[in-house]
Amino acid sequence: MQTPFQAAINQLCAEKNLEKDVVIDAIEKAIALAYKKDFGTPGMMIKVHLGEDVTQMRIFEEREVVLKVENYEIEIALSEAKIFRPDAAIEDVVFKPVEHHEQFGRIAAQAAKQVISQKLQEAERNMLFDKFKDRERELLTARVQKVDRDAVLLDIEGVSTMLYYRDQIPGEKYFTGQRLKVLLDKVEQTSKGPQLRITRRHPNFIIALFEQEIPEMKEEVVYVAKIAREAGVRCKIAVASEEPGVDPVGAFVGQKGSRINAVMEEVGDERLDVIQHYDDPKKMLLAALSPAKVVKVEFVEDAKTKEGKRAKIHVPESERAITIGKKGQNIRLAGHLIDMQVDVITYDGPLDVFEAVGAPEIKEKAEKRVVGDDESIDDLIKIDPKLNVETLEMLKELGLSQIKQFEGLKPAELAEVGISEDEAKQVLKAVEKYMKG
Repeated sequence: MQTPFQAAINQLCAEKNLEKDVVIDAIEKAIALAYKKDFGTPGMMIKVHLGEDVTQMRIFEEREVVLKVENYEIEIALSEAKIFRPDAAIEDVVFKPVEHHEQFGRIAAQAAKQVISQKLQEAERNMLFDKFKDRERELLTARVQKVDRDAVLLDIEGVSTMLYYRDQIPGEKYFTGQRLKVLLDKVEQTSKGPQLRITRRHPNFIIALFEQEIPEMKEEVVYVAKIAREAGVRCKIAVASEEPGVDPVGAFVGQKGSRINAVMEEVGDERLDVIQHYDDPKKMLLAALSPAKVVKVEFVEDAKTKEGKRAKIHVPESERAITIGKKGQNIRLAGHLIDMQVDVITYDGPLDVFEAVGAPEIKEKAEKRVVGDDESIDDLIKIDPKLNVETLEMLKELGLSQIKQFEGLKPAELAEVGISEDEAKQVLKAVEKYMKG
């Protein structure tokens, strides 16, 4: 018949999926350490046999049988060893029973309790890790428990985890009790146990939302070939299919926009552009900028920065604003899709023909140029040393890196990319002086 102590350990092992031998071994080692600390010496080798109950445990010193004792902590004389083990011989390892102390029963029980508590924590951590380790890049439903300035505490299937500001959609508001979807980006094993790294900002969050709405993605009939996202503002998704006759864009949009609308409801005001993917960077760029009208696309070597090729697109003045987009996000995301920086140049020639996806190559008439295409806006500092260098850097990041691109622009139009109108006036004034020589 089991003792209450054995029954408690067996029940614990069954409920928490623990190995009984592991728990017993840990308790015996903890009791040995406690005994050595309170009643022994640092060099002693203590062994504990737990038995059927803590009250029935036996404690021994592990010693080596020698002719002449030099280390009294780990060695024992042959004559003394034969007292409790008659068949002992030189170089044998024997276990000498130690003296029992009345107060040690309480110490042993406390040590056993601490070990069991520790094993429970380890078991719960391992169960949590096993539960989520194979679910990375999976969409999970969370409930908001608490909202702080820099993070939101979420409950995910009984596990509390943090959605930090860096992983939130900018501008998004949360409230206690709210239900929302998050992407499980990674499960990490740390000193504090498994940590769930979740996000709503990563581009893969958008892909996971579409996977939930589109059965064809799970069947690998259609897929996301390329994605560029500025969370909370805009996202461009280039989609494709290896199956002949399948319209990947239609599959993502859904009947009357049902599928894309379901995704947009989860990301709020963020705009989603679903386009056909092309291996040809020119076609990919034109599709990404649609419905903006592009006169000509060029690809040139970027000798200054040694970053490979960069794209130049020539657009009519009336198309500049829609091509660049608010604060440059449209042209910037289009550049991410082809992995190139894209420069926008105002076209002042005839507007008879525009570039289009699938259109034949058309040789355009030579433009009348005042300055070369490779003359950088960095040269404007020589014209006006008071120009704000940070403003020029921002314009270059938005793809406005060449003086030619500012020809014919008005201050109000330039200000649309995210700088003040006064800064735009100062830049354009320097451009005008530069062109006059």
